[in-house]
Amino acid sequence: MRILDEIKDAISVLKLDKTKISSIAGRKSATLFGIIFIIVPPILNVLFSLMAFSSGFSSIFSRYLIWPIFIPALSYAATSFLMSFVAEKVFHGGKDHVGFFRIMAYASVAMWVTVVPFLFMFLGIMDAYGLFRLLYIVAGAWILYMAFHVLMEHSKLTKENAIFTIIAAIVISIIIESILANLLVGVGYRLY
Repeated sequence: MRILDEIKDAISVLKLDKTKISSIAGRKSATLFGIIFIIVPPILNVLFSLMAFSSGFSSIFSRYLIWPIFIPALSYAATSFLMSFVAEKVFHGGKDHVGFFRIMAYASVAMWVTVVPFLFMFLGIMDAYGLFRLLYIVAGAWILYMAFHVLMEHSKLTKENAIFTIIAAIVISIIIESILANLLVGVGYRLY
């Protein structure tokens, strides 16, 4: 099955396989699979969350349930493009923004571990949010580490410029997430 091959490729990206990373950057079909990798965890998290509540799917329209789960995914996608843009415009790195997005989208498969707490919540084993935050931070840290290497290999940045780009990406991500949170949820949204 094609999706299983793509998942294997995503795991290879997480392992920093330079050949696979290069292949994914140039493969047009990787864009769609990358988007799928970004949106699968929020969709599963929302479904498991909804099934865990007695009101079920009627609470799907709650802005406090659905948007807080999707905002990080939207922010991640936007930040991936903007990180590549910063690498190019500020540090004269590579200009393949779509290729960089594909790589980072495949790296987002690390966020699939965030589904586990919501599955546990659905099964009645535990409250999901504490473990979700921990797994989100761990997966996010690995993605930043991976992005550092991709910026040096794919975008041809120096170590120092890759670090500055990562710092800029963190700031950009916080700004994007704050804007989305204020527009879609309001004051009830927390960034951590």
